[in-house]
Amino acid sequence: MLYHYTSLEGLLGVINSKSIWASHCKYLNDSLEYIHALEFPINVSTNIYMEDDYLSPFGFSIRKALDEMTHNDVYVSSFSEKSDLLSQWRGYCPPGRGGCIGFKRDILEDFCRTKNLYLSKCIYSEEEQKKEVLQLLNRCKNEFPMPSVTRSDYDKFETKSRVNHELNYHQYVTKGEGKVQADLALKNLCDGLTKLAPRFKNNGFHEESEWRIISENPDDGVLFRVGGSHLIPYLSLPILTFSKDAIAEVIIGPNPSAHSCVSSISMLLESNGFKGVNIKHSKIPFKSW
Repeated sequence: MLYHYTSLEGLLGVINSKSIWASHCKYLNDSLEYIHALEFPINVSTNIYMEDDYLSPFGFSIRKALDEMTHNDVYVSSFSEKSDLLSQWRGYCPPGRGGCIGFKRDILEDFCRTKNLYLSKCIYSEEEQKKEVLQLLNRCKNEFPMPSVTRSDYDKFETKSRVNHELNYHQYVTKGEGKVQADLALKNLCDGLTKLAPRFKNNGFHEESEWRIISENPDDGVLFRVGGSHLIPYLSLPILTFSKDAIAEVIIGPNPSAHSCVSSISMLLESNGFKGVNIKHSKIPFKSW
């Protein structure tokens, strides 16, 4: 199962609307993670351009594509692998009024398939993040038109011939017969990074074990709610209209009236037609009210 931490107000909203929200990633607390995901491929392409004259136009083309890359409108809804986690109660729930909704992952995956969304686990390790980006860069290199001369032949060139090679190769991939192939390889790279970036998070958050439902460039349905100091664009994802069986359990966070809270949520679920949902309260002895 995957768990969605929220306030009691949020829990009530999920049940009444039969939906959860996916917020625009630009307005999340960790919005900079999306931008940071592009720093590594930019550094790699710059190194190729500056240090490898044989492939310099390839590095230049990647850097130019990344600089001109259109950032998609990406919306995410967050879940955790872990239930009843103290850091989640503290970080995402108001004191004494938090709830954790346990969703069945297979139903979330089915829902995403029908809505052209995807459900993915976040990547926290910097090493793993670089590995994923390098796979995309290597794929781009394999798809990108290569020079007409081999590297071993290039290494035998005099300075003038090396300069001519670089100029001819640059012309070939930017304006010549190799441009179509080059543009497609660069597009595939940017598309791959767009899908990868929302999954990157700083390793300091690894305890959350976060999964995300991710939506890119929705055609319509964008709504707005009030944030702390600005409006937040979001989508309403009708998961519980798709299947009321999506919810398996609800955990009440540390609460001064845990018994009454469990009882009232049970009534809420039953009155909305949700059957067989396990309701319990947190076992963490944490008092925040």
